[in-house]
Amino acid sequence: MLSETAKQKIQELKARYPNARSAVMPALYVAQAEYGWLPQEAIDAVAAEMGMTSTEVGSVASFYTMYHVKPVGAHVIDFCTDLPCALAGADAAFARLRERLGLDAHQETTADDAITLRHAPCLGGCDKVPTLLLDNQAQYQNMTDEKLDALVAQLRVAHDKS
Repeated sequence: MLSETAKQKIQELKARYPNARSAVMPALYVAQAEYGWLPQEAIDAVAAEMGMTSTEVGSVASFYTMYHVKPVGAHVIDFCTDLPCALAGADAAFARLRERLGLDAHQETTADDAITLRHAPCLGGCDKVPTLLLDNQAQYQNMTDEKLDALVAQLRVAHDKS
């Protein structure tokens, strides 16, 4: 169930748009921030606040990669491996990062739930490969092995402190 604070935020978002349904994407962010991901309960709650069906809201959540429709780690790394980036070495960097995180071919999230690593569609940094997006907020470019190691260490320290 969404908190009263989250419900209030969603109502404020709805008021910003001529058509309240247009606030569904930011409303999903509110729910995701509260739950850490979007279980069916969160989608149902957003639907109730938005005056939409759960199917309509769930379709939006499952279409866009920035919404997490399954549990994720405390930090999410979306790593661009589209063709231009792959040709410039991103696939190899992604594979090295998976290995450093101890992820096998079927895992996205580390055993300690600290980091989720996912393939990402284009992040607009093809000229600065490898490029990644951390927690849907900060883009990192020109990621060398050393920079990737430092980022992982920083995220692990942050996770251990929480």
